[in-house]
Amino acid sequence: MDKRHDDALTARLEKILTDGCTYISWNELYIWYGVKKIAAGTYRDLSQRWDELASDRIKNDDLELGSLVFVQSPMRPSPGMYLFGNEMPTLVWEG
Repeated sequence: MDKRHDDALTARLEKILTDGCTYISWNELYIWYGVKKIAAGTYRDLSQRWDELASDRIKNDDLELGSLVFVQSPMRPSPGMYLFGNEMPTLVWEG
C-alpha cells in the first residue's frame, strides 16, 4: 500500500472516532489495497487497524468502542460500505 493510501485509510478510520462512522467506496478499497477483488485479508487488515486506533483511544479516554462493523451501503448496486465500532451506535427510535 502506498504511503498516501495508508494515510487516507488512517484518516478515514479516525473519522469514526470523531463522527461515529465513516464511508469507504469499493473503488477506494481496490485502489488503496491494489487488488482486483476484496477478500478476507482486506477486512482483517481494516479490523486490525481499527483495533490499534480503538485501543489507543480507550487508553486515553476510557471509552469502549468495540470491534469494527462493516455495513454495506443500501444503494443498489452498492458503491461501498459504512464502518463503525460495534459498541458505538445507540438506537434513537424504533418504529
